[in-house]
Amino acid sequence: MQKYFISTIILIFIILSSSCRKSFDTVAGNSDFRIEKDTLFLDSVFTNISSHTYHFKIYNTSKKEITLNEVKLANGEQSFYRINVDGITGKSVKNVLIHAQDSIFVFVELTADINQLTDPVYEEKLEVKDNGKTDDILLTAFVKDAYFLYPQRYPDGRKDSITTYTDPNTGASSKIAGYFLPDDTTFTADKPIVVYGHVAVPSGKTLTIEQDAHLYFHFNSGLIVWEDASLHVNGSLGHEVIFEDDRMEPNFENRANMWNYIWLRNDSKDNQINYAIIKNAQVGIVSYANSLSQPILNINNSQIYNCSVGIFGFGSHINASNLVMNNFAGSALLLLYGGSYDLKHCSIANFGNGIRNKENAAIYANNYFVQDDILYPNDLTKFNISNSIIYGNSGIEFYLDKDDNAQFNYQVNNSLIKFTDTQGYFSDVPEVDFTDASHYQNILLNQDPVFQNTEENQLEIGDTSPAINQGNLQTAQQVPLDILGVNRTGHPDLGAYQHITFSTQLH
Repeated sequence: MQKYFISTIILIFIILSSSCRKSFDTVAGNSDFRIEKDTLFLDSVFTNISSHTYHFKIYNTSKKEITLNEVKLANGEQSFYRINVDGITGKSVKNVLIHAQDSIFVFVELTADINQLTDPVYEEKLEVKDNGKTDDILLTAFVKDAYFLYPQRYPDGRKDSITTYTDPNTGASSKIAGYFLPDDTTFTADKPIVVYGHVAVPSGKTLTIEQDAHLYFHFNSGLIVWEDASLHVNGSLGHEVIFEDDRMEPNFENRANMWNYIWLRNDSKDNQINYAIIKNAQVGIVSYANSLSQPILNINNSQIYNCSVGIFGFGSHINASNLVMNNFAGSALLLLYGGSYDLKHCSIANFGNGIRNKENAAIYANNYFVQDDILYPNDLTKFNISNSIIYGNSGIEFYLDKDDNAQFNYQVNNSLIKFTDTQGYFSDVPEVDFTDASHYQNILLNQDPVFQNTEENQLEIGDTSPAINQGNLQTAQQVPLDILGVNRTGHPDLGAYQHITFSTQLH
């Protein structure tokens, strides 16, 4: 009994001692905290659309646990910001414990109505208080008004959808979330346009996009041009039409697969893209075949960056001039199943991350398609490249893959090509024999074009580039101005740009 009593007393003493010690070490903060930064930028957000979640830390600089009196938004319940302080949400959070020499996270989100703001730059202080001081961090965001395009959602949870394919044998169909525009439609630059799901141009109609228009696509969204429909993109120099994703934080600026594609379906027609910038898509442009003799797509003075694939042509008919492309997980131009292609004064590069093989060269073209182990040939009626640059960070950046059961017509003139076959693996492939004068004329092989800055997609060439004055004059007269409006007909350089002098040579 006595042993039991003593043991109980000892246990109680240990518990009390432990409690007393904890109470002794936990004190009200007395200027013992530090905020990680003085400003938190939430970048751009669209009106009435929740921002993504941002965060920062508050540090306890003392060797004791402290309690902050309050972490609160200066505008209180009227604030458009929302906070979560170490797991507790609210406009104000009190009695916040931070362990000794530890830190806590504060998460911040924003949903703002542009119509309730006097200034699109929305700033507010988040205050942190203890007994010794009050400190704050400035929350700042740019709130954009926008038009929002999205499939209608019905009370039973269904969304508007588009049938993209119906199996003729089984009747099974493939559908994606989206809707058709009602008629001929024009997008202007008065507000940004944010697309959720897929917006489609119906058969017989035209979507016209005027200069300075800016389209933002949510994840798994895109633009589709239906059979007998047309897309006209009417940008101009300095007033380009921009297609990109709706994640506007700097960390997402160079990421691929942030939205789906611009899809030119079979038998779409008269698609014209002038002075556009397309970036961050899964595939910048998907272009299929049509039954007309005219091109499905004419794309001029445009740029495509940071996608998995830049342009995917499937038996298509595309003409391009002053086209600039860079930074892809796969090919810049992936051209399968024949078709007809003509490229003049294009800068086609790929300095993307990752290991690529010949099928992921900057330009890969063939005249067949394989499905279920069955090869389907189709004529490559024309594949002409002139006054262009084809380069990148892989050894093989240009590859032609021929099947003998279909035509394979190609001609490459006055172009710089990266093709480093040091082991001679492709010495028996006649389509990449650059000494074959019947298909290749005036080729600069494996010479660095001296791009300005490939990481920033600046493919201007410097004044030491071997591509200077190497263009064919007749081709240059067909495309007399470079992508920046500089006349090239006197001494045409290769690629989309006439050369410049760099203040700092970076490439």
